[in-house]
Amino acid sequence: MSAWFRDDPALLLEEAVQIAFNFLSRSGEVEDPMETAGFLADRIFFMMGQGQRNRVALANRAIAAYQRDRKARANEHAAVFDRTG
Repeated sequence: MSAWFRDDPALLLEEAVQIAFNFLSRSGEVEDPMETAGFLADRIFFMMGQGQRNRVALANRAIAAYQRDRKARANEHAAVFDRTG
């Protein structure tokens, strides 16, 4: 049987989230595990809806999105609490 037809969407989602979460956790980027897992699951689910089925590609893109979002939040926080201006 082809790998294309073997993948259960729920299993694909779970595995891609786990890959991404493990990477972020090991690199010390996870502050809130529930929030991080939810963010990753949302991004991966969206990409699956667009037809992506490669779990590593899903994980890598979700990691990049998480890192961009985290950086944007940090910049926003710094701008709001910047007292030098």
